[in-house]
Amino acid sequence: MKDLLKVKNLKTHFFDKKQTVKAVDGVDFDIRTGETVALVGESGCGKSMTSLSIMQLVPGPNGKIVDGEVMMGSKNLLKLTENEMCQIRGNEISMIFQEPMTSLNPVLTVGEQIIEVITYHKRLPRKEAVKQAIELLNMVGIPRAEEIITDFPHRLSGGMRQRVMIAMAMSCDPKLLIADEPTTALDVTIQAQILDLMRDLSRKVNTAILLITHDLGVVSELAERIIVMYAGQIVEQASVDDIFDNPLHPYTQGLIESVPDIEGEIGRLNPITGNVPTPEQMPSGCRFAPRCTHAFGRCFEEEPVLLSKRHNTRAVRCFLYDEETGVKNVTDTKNTYS
Repeated sequence: MKDLLKVKNLKTHFFDKKQTVKAVDGVDFDIRTGETVALVGESGCGKSMTSLSIMQLVPGPNGKIVDGEVMMGSKNLLKLTENEMCQIRGNEISMIFQEPMTSLNPVLTVGEQIIEVITYHKRLPRKEAVKQAIELLNMVGIPRAEEIITDFPHRLSGGMRQRVMIAMAMSCDPKLLIADEPTTALDVTIQAQILDLMRDLSRKVNTAILLITHDLGVVSELAERIIVMYAGQIVEQASVDDIFDNPLHPYTQGLIESVPDIEGEIGRLNPITGNVPTPEQMPSGCRFAPRCTHAFGRCFEEEPVLLSKRHNTRAVRCFLYDEETGVKNVTDTKNTYS
């Protein structure tokens, strides 16, 4: 698979009179055509701000992308004008936001909102756009699409609204779909249906998906590769199997240990102590060090870099691993990334 999107050294900062807040601080990753990549981490780690930066939707006037590249083919999206980005958004890159009730316009019917996207990007006559809107609603599993198309968002359930958002996002067959917590606030049955729907749509039109979530259960169902973020930086990235079978970074290990195992013995979970640091109060050295049970002197003094091995398919940001060999810098050599 060829690269669809390449993010290089992305930095998004927020400015006020007193300080600079580094919400996204030097993020690098790529997404290949048709691939599903999960961006995971606790709330406040910079996941959503990374996606908004890709879309050039960083809240202003204080927020600003100060460095980096977001390459889609030969185009650097960060260099495009707002009018040029309007042609990209919804057409080549679509986004599903966390809460469909606040993302859908409450005074327009769901049909009008889908039709608007189709007519803007595809330049179709209204009659054809209406037909396509009904087909899209049928495709995402909404019954009685001919009737639902005239309903307002408040008349639909949370799962139905999320399906409408997916239909709208897929209306122009985008190359990349960014899904920001697409199953938040939905019950388990509806979550499974939404995940199945996204998987099927990706296979049918070969759309790549950037899945933003803190739910590792969702990740295991949908993603092929995982990027773990902490405090505005990537701390580990690898395939789904590598992450779940052999997590390297202490933060990744903590995330996995915090998930209950329904097939294991009943016992207490092992949550990560402490909280994600606020962007205004980042610790010196490794940003995870104050919460890490493996931290030693160097961790509090120097900031580790993201080490890549195995043809750049696996990377970790941690002083526990030797830069040359990929072996743990302790007596236990079980975990390696080489």
